[in-house]
Amino acid sequence: MEPQWAAAHFLASDADREHAIEALKQNFQAGRITVDELSERIGHALNARTCGEIDRVMTGLPWQPVTPAPPRYPAFYAPPLPRSRGMGITAFVLAVLGFVCGLTAVPAVVLGLVALTVEPERRDDRGFAVAGLAVGLMWMIIFGWVYFS
Repeated sequence: MEPQWAAAHFLASDADREHAIEALKQNFQAGRITVDELSERIGHALNARTCGEIDRVMTGLPWQPVTPAPPRYPAFYAPPLPRSRGMGITAFVLAVLGFVCGLTAVPAVVLGLVALTVEPERRDDRGFAVAGLAVGLMWMIIFGWVYFS
């Protein structure tokens, strides 16, 4: 019978031992092993240090080993959170287009302020938001001064 584990030299966990003991009990209930053999194999399973030793305990018996859990990576290996960049760039584009009529400067200022306040740790368009806010305010002041003076 081929080994059930990826490598026989891996250290066995308590959960691996308990799973093997449950499989031994099921095989005993199915009549595949005797009481003495069950007792002997449970003793060997409890003393097993590696997965290879658990495989030797389960030799000749059908069983499904515990599937290994996916590896848990440290936080610095975790994939980054998705970044947001729509509002800051839109604010900047509207502010630059504000020289045409000045009306787009108002939504540029609003979007720039919203982009700076909503989820600032996830934004990678902070520079665009600041630039959109500044240019939008500049166009609002210029058009306000031209039309109301």
